Amino acid sequence: MILTGSCMCGKIKYQADAEPAVKAVCHCLNCQKFSGSAFTTNFIIPRSSFKVLSGTPKSGKYMADSGFEYHTFFCGDCGSSLYGQPDSLPDMMSIKAGSLDNGAAKLEGGKIDVEAFIERRVAYLKPLQDASQVTGMIQA
Repeated sequence: MILTGSCMCGKIKYQADAEPAVKAVCHCLNCQKFSGSAFTTNFIIPRSSFKVLSGTPKSGKYMADSGFEYHTFFCGDCGSSLYGQPDSLPDMMSIKAGSLDNGAAKLEGGKIDVEAFIERRVAYLKPLQDASQVTGMIQA
């Protein structure tokens, strides 16, 4: 499966040739801050399948609850969050599903596999049907 994505202004484009190993919603406080929302939706893929096609994303990092650094990548012009690379999973990365092109985040025929950090889920959201509910971080 070829996944393509970009930032809102189109200056950064990427591609991954991979079937997501896990489709996850993360309710951690860092994802809430990074997205400006109550959660992020992530497609976890092998890093080796991913490449930036154009543009140069800016990056930041923080100490995740895992005790390892998590590297975030985003567009420095429009601010779109694009992907992340956790040091705790050196062979995997997380594409922010909202950055996928052509509505690929819609998950046609698919579903979210897991919700992480459910202890930090905001009160107005309910658990996703058929998704595993995990306290803390998932292991891909």
